[in-house]
Amino acid sequence: MNAYAIETKNLSIFYGQFEAVKDVNLQIETGKITAIIGPSGCGKSTLLRAFNRMNDFVPTSRVNGEILLHGQNLYSREIDPVEVRRRIGMVFQRPNPFPKSIYENISWGARINGFKGNMDELVEQSLRSAALWDEVKDKLKQSAYALSGGQQQRLCIARTIAIQPEIILMDEPASALDPIATLKIEELMQELKKNYTILIVTHNMQQAARVSDFTAMMMLSGEGERSGTVIEFDQTTKIFTNPRDSRTEGYVTGRFG
Repeated sequence: MNAYAIETKNLSIFYGQFEAVKDVNLQIETGKITAIIGPSGCGKSTLLRAFNRMNDFVPTSRVNGEILLHGQNLYSREIDPVEVRRRIGMVFQRPNPFPKSIYENISWGARINGFKGNMDELVEQSLRSAALWDEVKDKLKQSAYALSGGQQQRLCIARTIAIQPEIILMDEPASALDPIATLKIEELMQELKKNYTILIVTHNMQQAARVSDFTAMMMLSGEGERSGTVIEFDQTTKIFTNPRDSRTEGYVTGRFG
């Protein structure tokens, strides 16, 4: 298997004439957690959503450069974006369970993707993988809305796991949660990286330092610029203890106070 799950080459992302993300070159290692950090408005979520073509839903968006999944350009004409989103799952900032039962939340995506195996087993395994099975095994027919916020977010992670992706994208997955629920999500990420490559956008510096193996630091690309770019990418310990770029050091130390 390729050492890199995803590579970007000279990647720029536009909304109409506005260049939101400029000239990003990254190599995301397979089986690792990579955090994307930086101030608000520098394009972190835009970059993350490009990896599974969620930006396609914005009519004015377009991409220059390449995003390679195991060497294959995700934006080639012959690539089916629905298949991209199956292989690269996404967990959003706020829990967004479907207005269905816990069981149907897990089974729905697998069913529409043509899953032919034992659905009960898939639901149980997905919930176990999201560290939720013991809490909901007797409530599978109840509405997902009856769960707490932290449980709903783990349900959304289980729903993503059920379609058997290779990569999981997480956009601020704990920002709406209390500290205890946040810790459970962080512990879960460490378990999940045994089987998945994970990319996480987070504003929480301590969280990035705790959970990730690699960190990409994004900033606006220059004085007076509105385009974001990656100014530094390295092992997380180096980003937080010995960054090369003074802007990274200023941001990280400022956030830690």
